[in-house]
Amino acid sequence: MKTEVQAYLDGNIELADALARIAELEAEVEALENAAADVVTLESWENSYGPVYEYYQFFYDCFARLNGHYPCPEVTSDYDKSVIFEAIERGELARAEEDTE
Repeated sequence: MKTEVQAYLDGNIELADALARIAELEAEVEALENAAADVVTLESWENSYGPVYEYYQFFYDCFARLNGHYPCPEVTSDYDKSVIFEAIERGELARAEEDTE
């Protein structure tokens, strides 16, 4: 198979241009394949960690136990997550105090 350089040296500029474009496209395909290999799909995540819905339900169940003060919590909200963490910490402190009594 002729290379781009050989085609150019032979004076076949159109073939050289076509071969150069093919090389560019092959590089793009390889880059896209590499990027696609790094993508985490819902299925692959669930295979590693279990059903996503269970995590979703657990998150909302935690907020439901806070006397309904948070009707629309967001798992991406640092504030909303801190509310859950603070409630857990308070519960753990209360439990530790009960254990020392």
